[in-house]
Amino acid sequence: HPNTIKVYDFGAEADGTLYIAMEYVDGRSLDKVIEGEGPLSPSRVVAILKQVCGALDEAHGLGVVHRDLKPENIVLGERLGNPDFVKVLDFGIAARSESASAQREQKLTQQGMVLGTPPYMSPEQFTGQELDRRSDVYSLGIIAYEMLTCRLPFNANTPWQWATEHMTAQPFPMDQVPTGAGVPRSMRDAVMRALSKDPNERPGSAGAFVSELEQGLDGL
Repeated sequence: HPNTIKVYDFGAEADGTLYIAMEYVDGRSLDKVIEGEGPLSPSRVVAILKQVCGALDEAHGLGVVHRDLKPENIVLGERLGNPDFVKVLDFGIAARSESASAQREQKLTQQGMVLGTPPYMSPEQFTGQELDRRSDVYSLGIIAYEMLTCRLPFNANTPWQWATEHMTAQPFPMDQVPTGAGVPRSMRDAVMRALSKDPNERPGSAGAFVSELEQGLDGL
């Protein structure tokens, strides 16, 4: 997919050093963009996430769940006059469903280890459940919330506090955030659906989520 980072080679040196050779991306990670520019406009959020979701839908179609979606792993560069051309990076802890690595991760989680970045992890990632594309949709919901408001929907300090927030707490209402109040209600509702604790209540795919956001632009 044009919005997925390209990996050209990987291997090990004679001394055991492991390496991955990837394409060079000249741009800024999304977290730096948010930090430097503040909340992004709803139309820009949709334009960026459409590209992210295109990359994810292809991966999901191949049975691959990213598992570590966060603004640091989304880089914006310029291509063909588009200053927000997306590259999705770091599928480093991705695993195919039903794979041996997925089974190992479940065992690690049961032993008290978590793989991912706690502020952006889905509730089921903390419990060792089998993950599917809807786990990535939850992470997308957090990213969309942060892009629109310049803050996270939950607040915690340690991985286990984050786990408690994701599994039991409700997101801070977006309309109570100064910039969030200006986001069309249907877009806010789409983000909140993506942040549902129950995966069955979330949009069924990344593409479905961004379609809901795009429809919300009609409220501008």
